[in-house]
Amino acid sequence: MAEVDNSRINEIRRVASRLFRDDGYHGTSVRDIAEAVGIQGGSLYTHVESKDDLLWDIVNHSADRFFAAIESIVESDREIMPKLHDAMVAHVGVITADLDAAAVYSTEWRHLAGNRRAAFASRRDAYEQLFRGMIRQGVRDRLISSSDEVFASLFVLSSLNWVYQWFRPDGRLTTDELGQLMADYIFDGLRRRTV
Repeated sequence: MAEVDNSRINEIRRVASRLFRDDGYHGTSVRDIAEAVGIQGGSLYTHVESKDDLLWDIVNHSADRFFAAIESIVESDREIMPKLHDAMVAHVGVITADLDAAAVYSTEWRHLAGNRRAAFASRRDAYEQLFRGMIRQGVRDRLISSSDEVFASLFVLSSLNWVYQWFRPDGRLTTDELGQLMADYIFDGLRRRTV
């Protein structure tokens, strides 16, 4: 029974992510989600308590995936530039694995209510700190020329996050090729030109 429920929750999450991405959180009703899943509006409430709970679930599930993708990279003993490169590739991999959820994570989280919005903003900040820490180390090691680690980390993440807008799974680049290419382009802009 739990397996059936988990499957239904995943389907609801997937459908809601697509609708929130296409029509926005406020432009999507509970009835829209239920119809797209193929159930009655009231039946949706047997799986989720509210539309806000569903948004909270989607963005937290995405945040979990981002953290899981890069934490082992960040914690490794490798040199900082390969570590930062691999973190960028992993970040792109999370986005391209679920473009709809990545879009919701990037934009629709702002519609969370009160404490949830603040809690999610803290999670996003903590994730950004992982990149900021690697960039800080690169600056200390004189491998990155940026004098503003905050701006540099925002530049990196903003560049990577926008992938959900234009990446097409059936396009000419695989997910890994895209991640490698983006990391290489960003590196060429960040890498120190003189010692």
